[in-house]
Amino acid sequence: MGNTIIKVDYAVRKEIMKILNVTYPTIRKALNGESDTELSKRIRQTAIAKGGIKFKIVDK
Repeated sequence: MGNTIIKVDYAVRKEIMKILNVTYPTIRKALNGESDTELSKRIRQTAIAKGGIKFKIVDK
């Protein structure tokens, strides 16, 4: 998962914080692909459902 990130607005991140009862660093790590726990997967699913966009990071 480390080479894919999900971009969402700050308002959506705050909404996910309330819905899933998590902290901002937890959301940041999940959306930046820095963690791959069940909670991170739920965060990513919720972000995509709320209009998040996946970006694939490619090396030059």
